[in-house]
Amino acid sequence: MRKTEVYQIRLDSQEKKQAFAVFKQLGITPAQAVRLFFKQVVLTKSIPFSIENPNIDLEHLIKLKKFQLSTSTPVLEPDTEHQDIFDELDAILKENPQN
Repeated sequence: MRKTEVYQIRLDSQEKKQAFAVFKQLGITPAQAVRLFFKQVVLTKSIPFSIENPNIDLEHLIKLKKFQLSTSTPVLEPDTEHQDIFDELDAILKENPQN
């Protein structure tokens, strides 16, 4: 038998309630849902779904990335010309800290 471990996480109570209702409709337990997620991460070596944030202007980020790739300036150097988008991202991240 494989060794198992316990892992605890903190959840927003409203999101937990909503997610648990979906799991119930799907006929799976929350533990089964978490195990499915972990299995897909291992199989795909990635997050197995699209991650989106309506507060981020993706078109602007894509244009910025294309600009950086089309210039000789390495991506890791500070980009003062586009500092506004980085400031915007910092503000969004500070509003939505990850626990």
